[in-house]
Amino acid sequence: MSRIMAFDYGTKRIGIAVTDPLQLIATGLDTVHPQDILAFLSKYLQTEAVECFVVGEPKRMDGSASQVEPHIKGFINLLKKNFPNIPAE
Repeated sequence: MSRIMAFDYGTKRIGIAVTDPLQLIATGLDTVHPQDILAFLSKYLQTEAVECFVVGEPKRMDGSASQVEPHIKGFINLLKKNFPNIPAE
């Protein structure tokens, strides 16, 4: 089976977690500067199969979008453009 990769996007660092191949347990993998994320993912995907990307979208206490929301949308578009065979949710 393939892994699921999750991202906690920040403008200074992106936290990355992955599931085990059976998708039972997720563990932290690394934190990467946003400008290095594509190189990191390209290298990782050479050795591991990833079924989908999951990107966290933080909300304010009232449920409205946070300040980082436009950056997250851009990050999701970057993932879809560079890894079109892996769905990003």
